[in-house]
Formats: sequence, structure tokens, C-alpha cells
Amino acid sequence: MQNKATPLEMADAAVKHGRSLGLTAIEVHIDAATRRTVAWESTGTTSAASLPSKESLRADIRVYSSIGQVGVASGACGSKGAIHRLIDKAIEAAKASGRNPNAGPAEHYEQSTAGLGLMDRRCGSLDDEQREEAVNDNIEDARSFNGVEPLSFRYVEDVRDRAFASSTGVRREEASSRFRLEGCVGLDDGSLAVTGSVESRLFADAASLPLGADLAAQVGRYRAPQPLPIAQRPVVFEPVVAAAIVEAALPAFLRSTVDSGDSFLSASQQVGTDKLHMIDDGLIPSGLNTRSFDLRGVPALAIPLIREGAVGALYQSVEQARARNGRPSGHEGRQGVMPGNLVLRPGTRSRNMIAPDLGRYLIFDALAVTGRGWFNLRNGKLKLTGHVFSAAAGTEPVYAGVHTISTTFVDLWSGIREVANDQKRFGCVDVSSWVVEGLTLS
Repeated sequence: MQNKATPLEMADAAVKHGRSLGLTAIEVHIDAATRRTVAWESTGTTSAASLPSKESLRADIRVYSSIGQVGVASGACGSKGAIHRLIDKAIEAAKASGRNPNAGPAEHYEQSTAGLGLMDRRCGSLDDEQREEAVNDNIEDARSFNGVEPLSFRYVEDVRDRAFASSTGVRREEASSRFRLEGCVGLDDGSLAVTGSVESRLFADAASLPLGADLAAQVGRYRAPQPLPIAQRPVVFEPVVAAAIVEAALPAFLRSTVDSGDSFLSASQQVGTDKLHMIDDGLIPSGLNTRSFDLRGVPALAIPLIREGAVGALYQSVEQARARNGRPSGHEGRQGVMPGNLVLRPGTRSRNMIAPDLGRYLIFDALAVTGRGWFNLRNGKLKLTGHVFSAAAGTEPVYAGVHTISTTFVDLWSGIREVANDQKRFGCVDVSSWVVEGLTLS
């Protein structure tokens, strides 16, 4: 097997080798990626610089014995020998595993390939000058704001070729592009900085959206905080915060996690008001997490994770679906769930229409603490620390500093009084503002 072979040819060859070893069944997923990066991380540097491109080639192997044993192995596969070693490793793992009566490759499901918008047609014609210009323009935009300094910007471009083949005859392939621009902008006195990013399947989106200006305007609002008048008021969560909350909760919707008790959720549980409705749709054209198949070669279903405030469908594997005489959801990834695009149902009224009904209220503008430490998927606890404004209809919001809300996913979602109609897309999430009652800030 030569390095110049396509990912699908590599997957086919690996399946053929697995069958020659007497395996009952084998699945092979090949992921070939090329990453290009442009970085600017020093105020003493006038412009961004392109870094050397990086290529990776990775295989995910799953083998099956005649008595229902399963073995899995993943790793780099830059040569024929490397793939053969991964297959051997998976065989050894299968020998040490227990029997699963539902084990086996996925059935053949119809694959959607047309109209998904996964690959930017401009990819082949992009050059380093265009990539660097996208970063430099945002640096200059941030510098145009008084009292603000850009601190770092980075552009990352990933072009992938994925392929899947199994001994059942399923063969799939997909080419895709993904562009991300991230930045950090701070006040010129060094007292505060904010980070943010834009991401898209299309270079034009990532390159043209005014990230630098948006971050500069955002950090510029966080000056001279005033005392918070009352800690408990209706809280309006900006869409960007609502998006972060629901995206953090996604692994809790894995059926295996729910069944093992490692999720704060249970099947059909009421987790919010009937105004909360969330669908995972992996087939939205040009969506950030749109794909034609998952790690097991299964196309994604559109599933209602939350239906009128109650847990709806769960992400389930091929084996879990087979045990229930159902259809796998098509969300299996290397690290667990491979989410699609989340679409939350918007409301019917604008923020301006809602505001007079709230009296004085608070706006949770952005998270100041990110990462993973602010949520616990086992017990559902949330600790939201972020920038807060005090507001009332007809007046300018007043910055009240950084505050914390300690709550749970269920208590927050159960307190949703209204959802606005200001639907926006953040990464893989389409969401509107939430008006939530019953929360206390500290």
C-alpha cells in the first residue's frame, strides 16, 4: 500500500487484509488531513506569518470474531505495515473481550452526499498571502479601537479526506474543508482580555467576518463596572452563552452514558420548560458539523434531543440500536459522541418586545471562564462565570462586572420564561436569547 493511495483505496485494502486473516468482519475508517496555520502572537511583530503545513493519516479499525467478540484499535497509518499492525492490535483486543450478541458492522443505510456543502471550491486556489491577509485585517480592525490592543490571532485551515469500508460491502468517502479564525483582544492597561472565534466550511466566511472588531467592541464594554443592584432578577442569556451551555451538555445524551448512570439525564426526563426544543441535524447544508457518515459509516439521523422540554431521542451506537431493533443515530466518534448541528427552536418576540415585561433585568453577556471545569455531566451542576450587565427597557445597559451563577442544567432550563427570536449561529449551534427566572448571582 503506497502513501499515494486514496483513503478509500487504503480502507479497501485493509478490509481485504483483515478478511485474509480469517476475521468474521472488519470495519476500517481512514482520515487524511492537511492543516495550514497562520499565527500572530506578538505585539512586536508587524504581521502574521504562515507556519509549515502538517499532514496526518489515521486509521480506526474494528474487528469481529464469530462469537461476538469486538476489538478496536486506532493510530497513525502512514504505511501498509502500520495498518497491518493496527489490525493485529485490534485482533488481540477482541480475544480479550467478552461476547456481545449484538456485535457486528452496521447495516447499509442510504448516504446523502449531494448538496451538503462540505468542501469549499476555493481550497485549491488559496495561497498563504490570502490566509495572512485574513489575520492581518482583523489585527488592524482591533487596533482601530481606542484603549484596546490585539494580543493574538490564529487562522487554522483543515482539509480532510475521510473514507470508510467494511467487509459487508459498505464503501463511503467524503472530502471537506473547515476554516477557523480565533483571536484575543485586551484593554491597553492589561486589566482584561477576551477571546473568541469564527468558524465555517467556507474560507470567505472565516476571512470576512469582523472578529477583531467584534472582540475589540466587546472588551471595550467591560470598563468601570458598577455595583450590581440586586443579585436575583430575570437573566437574559445572550445566544453565545446559550450555545456554549447546550454544546457542553451533548455527551450527557449518549445512551451508554445514561444507562451507566454517568449522565444527569434519564430517558424521557423533563429537563426544562416546553419552550426548550433542540434537534441534532447532521445534514444541514454547509453546517459546521455536517457530514455524510460517522466513524462506523452510518449517516446521521436528525434526532430531537429535547422535545418540548423533555429528553427525546438519545445518541445510540450500532450495537445499542440493534438490541432495540432500531436505527443507530450516526453519531459515533473516536472520543464518544460525534455531534451534528444543534438547532434550538426560536421564539416569536424580539428582545425589544420582551424587555418591558421584565422590569429591571440582568444580561449574561459572555462566559469569562471556559474549558471544562464549569460543568459536571454526571450530576448536572453548572458554575457560570461571566460578564453581566444590568438593564431595563428604554435605557442603556450598565456593566456590572464578572459574576457567577451556580445552578444545574435542569434548573436553568426549567427557568426559561421565554425564548427570543434573535436566532444566531455559533459554531455548530443555532440558538436565540433565553430569558431565565429563579437564578441568583454572586
